[in-house]
Amino acid sequence: MIHLNTNKIIITTDFSETSYLAIKHGAFLAQYTKGEIYLVHIITKHWEKFNVFTPSITLDNIEKASSAVQKKLEELANDIKSEYGVNVTTVVNTGNPTTEIVKFAKEIKAGMIVMGTHGYSSWEDLTIGSNTLKILTKSPCPVLTMSENSSKFGYKKIILPIDTSAHSRQKVVLTLELAKQFASHVYAVGILTEDESNKKPAMEVMLRQVETAAKDKGVICTTELVENIKNRAVATVNFCEKNGGDLISIMTDQDAELSGFFLGPYSLQVIHHSKAPVLSIKPEEHPENAGWGDILAGT
Repeated sequence: MIHLNTNKIIITTDFSETSYLAIKHGAFLAQYTKGEIYLVHIITKHWEKFNVFTPSITLDNIEKASSAVQKKLEELANDIKSEYGVNVTTVVNTGNPTTEIVKFAKEIKAGMIVMGTHGYSSWEDLTIGSNTLKILTKSPCPVLTMSENSSKFGYKKIILPIDTSAHSRQKVVLTLELAKQFASHVYAVGILTEDESNKKPAMEVMLRQVETAAKDKGVICTTELVENIKNRAVATVNFCEKNGGDLISIMTDQDAELSGFFLGPYSLQVIHHSKAPVLSIKPEEHPENAGWGDILAGT
C-alpha cells in the first residue's frame, strides 16, 4: 500500500528558474503538511563550469565550489524559513546527481522528492533530462515535478487518471490522502482507448470504487469516463486543462527498465506537457494479487 508521506521532502536545485519554482512548491507542501525540507545541490564533475551566481564568480577548485553552493543554499534556506515557517536542512554533495540524490533519499527515508523539469512543444519529442529521468525511475519515493508553467500554488483540483493497467489503482490511496490534506476536489477520469470499448463496464466499476473510497475519506470526488482515445497522455493533459487541474497524479510506467533509462511515453508526455505539477508514483514491486477492493480497503 502506497501512502502519502511528507515528513521529509527533498527539493533538488541547480539554481535555475524552474528549480526556484520547485522550491516554492516544495515549501508550500511542507508548510501545509507540517513536513521538513532538505534542500539539495549536487556538484558534478563539471564543477569548473559552475556559474550560477550574479555577479558570477570564478572557481579555482572543488572546495570553493562547495563553499559557494553552501552559501547560496543557506540564503535560500533562510528565505524559506522566513516565508513558510518550516525547517530546512541544506545538503551539498559531489558526484553523480542521480546516484547521490537517490542514495540520500534512502538514507533519510524521504517521503517525496520535488524537482523542476523542462517541457517541450512537440508531443513527439520525448527527450528528457537524464538526471530527471533517472531520478523518476530510481527514486524510492514519489517525485513531484513541475515546468516553468507551474506558477500556481495549492492543489484544490487534483486530476486522477485511471486506465486499465494493473498498477493504475496503486496511486488512489496516496492521492486521496493528499486531497484530504489540501481539502481538494479529486477528478477521477477513466481513460479508454479506441480498442478498449469492451472494458467500459469494468472501468465504470473502478470509478465507482474510487468515488466510494473518496467519500469514506471525506474527499469530494467527481468521476468521468473518456472513451475512444488515441493518446492517453494527450487525453490526460487536455482533461486537466479543461477542468482547471492544479495537479496530476500518475504512476511511472510499470515497464520502466531496471537500468532507469526509460520511461514509457505516457509518463514522459504527461510530465513534459502538463502545465500543472505532476506527482509520479512508482508501482509497488508485488501488486499482482491486489485487486481494487484490496487497494482501496486501506483508505
